[in-house]
Amino acid sequence: MTNITYREYRDEISDLAEDLYKEAMEEHPEDEDAREDYILERVNEIVDGHQWIIYYAYNLSVYEHSPNADAYRDVYGNEDLGDIVADRGLLSLHTVIAYCAMQADIEQAVYRYEKHSILNGY
Repeated sequence: MTNITYREYRDEISDLAEDLYKEAMEEHPEDEDAREDYILERVNEIVDGHQWIIYYAYNLSVYEHSPNADAYRDVYGNEDLGDIVADRGLLSLHTVIAYCAMQADIEQAVYRYEKHSILNGY
């Protein structure tokens, strides 16, 4: 099993958020709504293609280190997660939970970075 340390996780989320924020500012410097849409779309792409989501061995570490480990509830509500297990297997459930957690972590980090940039005049 491949473990990710808390520091590795935090640093990766922070780096991804910073890069994404800068990318969004370049793409839509004057249009806040377009920038927000761009960020949300790109977060999905980034998480969907990230090795920590693609490879099952990383999924539990993401879940362990994420402050948003229950973010899957925003997507699935009170739906029985047993249906995911029954349809796709336990490892798929781990992927769903890790995906939602990492997505929420990056989104929150982008907005923290944006707030920091605005407050510091960047």
